Parts: sequence; structure tokens; C-alpha cells
Amino acid sequence: MTMSVHHCLKCAIAKINGAALWVSGAAMVLMAVHVSLDAFSKYLLSLPIPATLEVVAFYYMPAVAMLPIAYVEQKRMHIAIEILFDKMSLSWRRVCLVVNGVLTLGIMGTLSWLATREAIRKIEIGEYMFGEYPIIIWPGRVLFAFGLVLFCCVALANTVDVIVEVITHKRVDDIARESNV
Repeated sequence: MTMSVHHCLKCAIAKINGAALWVSGAAMVLMAVHVSLDAFSKYLLSLPIPATLEVVAFYYMPAVAMLPIAYVEQKRMHIAIEILFDKMSLSWRRVCLVVNGVLTLGIMGTLSWLATREAIRKIEIGEYMFGEYPIIIWPGRVLFAFGLVLFCCVALANTVDVIVEVITHKRVDDIARESNV
């Protein structure tokens, strides 16, 4: 049988999410190496690496901070208060999950839209930072916006999963299993 469109989109989002996680991990390793080399060079050779602070702040940190948040949402590993939630009936849990999904999409969608609009504006003007060396800094804004948009895609997929469960009275895991048979 063919897979549903929703399932295909979830698979695509998961692959993009995995790639974003790898990029984030690579940025973290590069940041550690860059800062370590800068410290070594500065204190032992009196030759600091130019613009280390700017590169860390405008390139590495947006990748390390924003690219993994969609993966955390995909795995449903964000902080949750489960004391009351676990005591609710399945139908009330689903209602809470849908309301949470709608609120999350509203807030994060607005933030994504604003961040994307700002990133596009900064690309158009070719934003860079003056200093010892001029550094193009708009790519960090693009990474920030991309992380938010990817998060919204995952949050939307998770919310649709719950709505599908309500409509079909089946667990999404069971639906995915049936479509792969």
C-alpha cells in the first residue's frame, strides 16, 4: 500500500531534522576547536585568532542553539509537566495536546515569520559587522529563522498526528504500521 502524504512529509521533515542536527553538532565541534585554538594561540603565542568572538556569536551559536530544537520537538523531549497530564483520560490528553499544538504554532509561527522577514531584510542589505575585519553576519539570522521554521513544521506534524488519532480513534503508530504493510 502507498504511504499517506502526512507520513511522507513526516519522513522528509525527519531527514531534514537529522541533517540539521548533524550541522549543529559540527558547529559545536568547530566552535570548541576554534575557541581552543584561539585561547592556545592568544596565551602561548600572543597571537589571537582575529574575530573569534564574532564568528562564535554570529555563526556557531545560532547553529548550536536553534538547529536542534526541532529534533527535540520531534522526539517530544521538551520540558513537560506530567503530574496532571498523566492522570487525565486519553480524550482530555488529546484535547490538551491539540490546544498546546495550536498555541505553540501560533507563538512560534509568529516568531518564525518575524525572524524570516528580518533574515531576508538583512540578506538584501548585506548585513555585516564592522571591526578589525568586516564579517558578514546575516547567515546567523538565516540559521535562526531556519531552526524556527523547522520547529514549526515538526510541531504541525505532531499536532496533526493527535488530530488524526481523534478522528480515526487509532494511535498514529498503528496507522503508520498499517500503511507500511
